[in-house]
Amino acid sequence: MKKSTQNKVVKSKKRKHQEEDLETIGNKKVKLEESSFNDYSDAGVLQHSQKDFIKTDIKNDVKIKEELNSSLSQCTEWTTIDYISEINKVDKHIVKKVIKLFQEDNTIPFIARYRKNMTGSMEPDQLRALKESFEESKIIKQRAATILKTIDKIGKWSPEIHSTIMSTKSLADLEDIYALYKPTSKRLLAERAKELGLENISNAVLHGQKITPLVSLVNKEKEGLRNEQQVRDGIIHIIADVITKDKEVFDKVTSLRKKSTIYIETSQCKTTKVSENVNEHKYKYYFNFKSREDIIRPNQILAINRAESQKIISVKVIVPDTFEHTFKKFCLSQYTYRMGSATKLHQDLLSDGIDYAYKKLIKPQVVRRVRSEMKERAEKAAIQVFATNVKQLLLTSPVRGEIILGIDPGFYHGCKLAVISEHGNILETTVIHPHKNELSFRIAADSMVKLVNKYKCTVLALGNGTGCRKTESFLTKIIQSKMFDPLDVKYTIVDESGASIYSCSSEAQSEFPNFDPNLVSAISIARRLQDPLAELVKIEPKHLGVGMYQHDLPEKQLMNTLDEVVTEAVSFVGVDVNTASQCLLRRIAGLTNSRATSIIEWRIKHGAFRNREQLLDVKGIGKKTFEQCAGFIRIRPETAIISLQTTTKDNKKSKSDLNLLDQTWIHPESYGIANKFLRHCQCKLDDLGTPAFIERINSHAKAGCANLATQFDTDETIMEIIIKALTMKKDEDIRLKSNYPLFRDGMRYINDLSVGTVLTGVVRNVTDFGTFVDVGMEGTDGLIPIRYIKNETLHIGQRVEVKVIQVDVAHNKLALELIKTL
Repeated sequence: MKKSTQNKVVKSKKRKHQEEDLETIGNKKVKLEESSFNDYSDAGVLQHSQKDFIKTDIKNDVKIKEELNSSLSQCTEWTTIDYISEINKVDKHIVKKVIKLFQEDNTIPFIARYRKNMTGSMEPDQLRALKESFEESKIIKQRAATILKTIDKIGKWSPEIHSTIMSTKSLADLEDIYALYKPTSKRLLAERAKELGLENISNAVLHGQKITPLVSLVNKEKEGLRNEQQVRDGIIHIIADVITKDKEVFDKVTSLRKKSTIYIETSQCKTTKVSENVNEHKYKYYFNFKSREDIIRPNQILAINRAESQKIISVKVIVPDTFEHTFKKFCLSQYTYRMGSATKLHQDLLSDGIDYAYKKLIKPQVVRRVRSEMKERAEKAAIQVFATNVKQLLLTSPVRGEIILGIDPGFYHGCKLAVISEHGNILETTVIHPHKNELSFRIAADSMVKLVNKYKCTVLALGNGTGCRKTESFLTKIIQSKMFDPLDVKYTIVDESGASIYSCSSEAQSEFPNFDPNLVSAISIARRLQDPLAELVKIEPKHLGVGMYQHDLPEKQLMNTLDEVVTEAVSFVGVDVNTASQCLLRRIAGLTNSRATSIIEWRIKHGAFRNREQLLDVKGIGKKTFEQCAGFIRIRPETAIISLQTTTKDNKKSKSDLNLLDQTWIHPESYGIANKFLRHCQCKLDDLGTPAFIERINSHAKAGCANLATQFDTDETIMEIIIKALTMKKDEDIRLKSNYPLFRDGMRYINDLSVGTVLTGVVRNVTDFGTFVDVGMEGTDGLIPIRYIKNETLHIGQRVEVKVIQVDVAHNKLALELIKTL
């Protein structure tokens, strides 16, 4: 159902119920007038006080009618802009602009780079948070409408319920409200008691009215009324149901839950047999664990949830006694004042009803809410950690201009080798078996030395999979024995996560139809070092091996976030449309798999793209798609293969001319301004990227972006983009600002390390509980616990200097302390 239609239905429903309620009030007035006059007409007397009573009652009903009209017309419904602004603490006028951009199908990379003037220069992470809140707001609105429809079907709709639901901004709060009305075993007990005729006496208890002895309600023929205890239980069930549906009680419970200190306690399961595939030891920290639910770390929550699901630990939510006492005291104060001169039976039934409401309905609801909020908080944090790590991994600095030997380590099936050229072309592949015996070691060493010397290859990329450290030891021995002389050969460890999955995929088979999948893994490892971005986009982000507990996270939410991050990284780096693979092209903002295929088909049929404008000739790329992707696509003269002098017979530029601005990140919509600025600076585009050109642009840029924007009738942020783009060096890459891979000529063994040893390493993974660092140690990465990171923000690929603070030889674990970043 479309939103407009859905709103009409809701309004119609509200009006229908409004009319029914007003009709009820009208009927009440008529009946009241008739009964009041008739009661006294027979006596022939109508006292003034009685007339006044009737007039007052009618006035009260008119007032009720007016209040009902007012409450329905002024329902405190929230807007999407209100919600996003409140959740993200962003000004409403900015939110309004950003939402409009999202609704117009603009991508986050496009907005972040080319619409800064509308967003207040928001970073992509901030925009992604706003987009997530935008989607959440739609889900909440849809759920509210569904709940209202369900409540109406069971005949429980009222203006108050409608107002409450439509003013609720949380899915969890909505579910709590809905829980008061949807059928459950506890609710059904109250409904059954009502069907047995116990509702009137329950209401009498709550209002302090006279009640008959419970024994008089006993009916041995009816289940639920067969004895006095069953009658009593039925009344208590109804009282508990009324109390939990009381809005003031509901609000009090919400307030108490926010103010109370609630604990999570875990203990080891002793009766249940744990699966043989589960490593029970890794959860020993949680065999006797306790923490406040509001300060427990996301990684702890995820670990607890996983251990609980594997029946290793049991989890208990401890709600403080003060919560129960305050709740009961509040409920007693709410209902006791209505009871007047209540009997002990009244008080006992009310007290038991409140007690039952807390133990059977309120407390379980609070426990569920605490667990669900913890889980949601942990998942959001884990997804954010994952997204940050993936982005950093994709933006790892490339190793350019080198012939690289990729090594996929292994034991029984040997080590797969692949040599690639400076441009990523496959030069040679082979397999060696260095780990069988001494003879195989010598044969493997000779084969590797011949391969390295044949292609003058000085850079080795070793995958970190099975057999990595054993193979690293093999390389160390060759290097230290100087078998590669006179070549100065070094190696680096490359994270090969997902390489084996990719090597067996249809995509890999299409790219390498005549290669063994095992050899494809070696090729992928070499290319990951040479150009990480171009190779890693072929792998599903969840298989990239960075983050924490990714397999426990919501699949759809995780993939949506990671896809956004990959698109952002690819777009901001920029892609040469004439050399990019389909995997790379489809990750550009605005492009899809089918559009990427169409671009490659056009390239095959018509030759290299000469300018960005030709993208509009590609099937499936219209003006909107072009707007989104154009600024992130590069046309480099070296790969466009066209003379700069190409013109038509009229000496005018043709559609196939090269536009040198197409190799920058200036958007085509700003070319006019860029050309005016170039003329102002007296610069020629032929000199783009040269030191003299950059110096001249910088000298004019000293006037300031604000002044230049005024001079060229544009926005300051657009002027800033133009200046930054024109002052970049030839083939400048934003990834080159990150750390270069750490190359080694030998490895370390854990037995050789001691507390206090200072090491140099590279960050492999960042989590909420610490950072894993490759220090060249056999078997594992070292961990810097979060408390030893010293408030530094570390990222994947970053070089660090660390000190050993603990060595656990038995479990092959190494604890580190950060000294400094390099």
